[in-house]
Amino acid sequence: MDAVSQSGRLVYAALKDMTEGGNADLAKSFQNLASELESAGFDVLIEYHIGDGKTYRTFFVRSGNGTSEIRTESVPEAQLRVFMAEETWHEIASGAVSPADAFCDGKMRVIGDTDLGVRMLKHLAGTPGRIGIC
Repeated sequence: MDAVSQSGRLVYAALKDMTEGGNADLAKSFQNLASELESAGFDVLIEYHIGDGKTYRTFFVRSGNGTSEIRTESVPEAQLRVFMAEETWHEIASGAVSPADAFCDGKMRVIGDTDLGVRMLKHLAGTPGRIGIC
């Protein structure tokens, strides 16, 4: 799934729109993400820390056995932890910015099972393009 723009730069895949055309709030965009993972049969535990410049809100996404849930607290067993500003999440969740570009631009940090993140992006990709960074 590699794509190269006319400028010769690699193009990374962006997500399907999790914001319902910009109408979903932060919590709803995570519910949409969880539903997409659930429908794909993912068994994942992911913790997102979304900041507004002063504080962080935590969203824990669990998907497995055909169900999903969202919580707003941290859990020790998360397989992947993702940190970013709220603005960056909205850009990623709307499909305006690819997760790989956000990571490469220093707008997102990831701790844990990055292979899981790549597998998720393969399913959640809404645009063509490269999935992995390396």
